[in-house]
Amino acid sequence: MKRFLAMLPALLAAATVSAAGLTLGGISEFQVEMSADLRTIAGRGQLSPVTHALVTIAAPSNLDMAREFPVMIISATSDPEYNSSRKLLLAYYEVALQSGWILVAADPATEVPVAQDDVAMRLALNTAAMAVLAKQWPGVNTAPLAFGGFSGGAKYSEWLAASFASQGRNIIGLYLAGINASTLQSAAQSFKVVNDKFKRTPIFLQVGASDKISTPAEHAAVSVELNRLGFKNVRLEAFPGGHEVDPRPFRVALEWFRQFATAQTVKPK
Repeated sequence: MKRFLAMLPALLAAATVSAAGLTLGGISEFQVEMSADLRTIAGRGQLSPVTHALVTIAAPSNLDMAREFPVMIISATSDPEYNSSRKLLLAYYEVALQSGWILVAADPATEVPVAQDDVAMRLALNTAAMAVLAKQWPGVNTAPLAFGGFSGGAKYSEWLAASFASQGRNIIGLYLAGINASTLQSAAQSFKVVNDKFKRTPIFLQVGASDKISTPAEHAAVSVELNRLGFKNVRLEAFPGGHEVDPRPFRVALEWFRQFATAQTVKPK
């Protein structure tokens, strides 16, 4: 898969989009034809049967083509009935728009077996999704990026963050909710981004206080492990509830990520 990473900028420009423009202050739906190269990435060297991606984009009402806006890619788990990243985006988009963020999510247009819903597939789908946004808003090509997901989608977010970091993108945050173990170190090693810059990325861990699937103790262990591995900005927040999507702490994470991005741009005197 990694040998295709150098091709991604060209793939972004070549994606075929079928849709109208962005709906500002709301949701836009797109269908994207997956090029043969993207399908080969999705199939790990073999041509994937997935020919189209379905993309949802939430854009704030004040989106200005001349200004920089942060973008977050949302990822759902691969568990059947809960595997739509676009549906997960709908739980978060109102908070995101109020906070001045753009959200992006993508799913295959046809169902795929769980075994094929892997990092390679998610990378191809989200490359196509970013191509959609680039055609509507060219600023995405240099925009700061964050990645967020729930449960297994949080683990996909770790891998996507590492893959986009390996392309030189500015990663400003990871929102990991309902996660029982981290794969971030493995992802960083695979994409060769085990460096100080990547390890400064803010990581927001969110857990339900009564979560019995991804327990508070497991979240605490993830936090300790990430700190031990040298990730310098790890934050753990609990909220009332179980293993469920709760967008209330999401606002806190977005503000924290934005503060980090702003601090990056401030030049020392």
